[in-house]
Amino acid sequence: MATRSLVMIVDRKYARGNSLGLAIHPENVATNSYVNMYLHHDGYPEGRGVEIAVWLQDNNEDDGAAMAGKLVCDMYYDSCYLYPSVSSIDHQYTYVIWTGDKHKTMVTCYDNYSTECIFVLTPEKLIEKYKHLYESNTKLN
Repeated sequence: MATRSLVMIVDRKYARGNSLGLAIHPENVATNSYVNMYLHHDGYPEGRGVEIAVWLQDNNEDDGAAMAGKLVCDMYYDSCYLYPSVSSIDHQYTYVIWTGDKHKTMVTCYDNYSTECIFVLTPEKLIEKYKHLYESNTKLN
């Protein structure tokens, strides 16, 4: 399925003071993103969202730069590209992994087509919410 998505990694301090908190529009923190990784397939929450959450269970750390390097290494495939900004390419979902405190890592999913924040969840809550849909297509570890 070609549901396009983009994954960003941003330190949570850049959402402080915003009235929406971590539900902030991704373009408002884009200049502070360690990576803007475009993934062409399976970008919907029960696909890419759960994949990110499962990945975070093994790769959760405070350092956003290190996490960005590991993300690119682990999630790279032939239809994956790095872009200079969030608005550089059309995609439906933008995922922001909020770093800076490994005990409070959160994931935001923003739907660019409906212009709404779909969720702000911990990796565990994200898996819990979408696990039944994800497991119908693949197996969780």
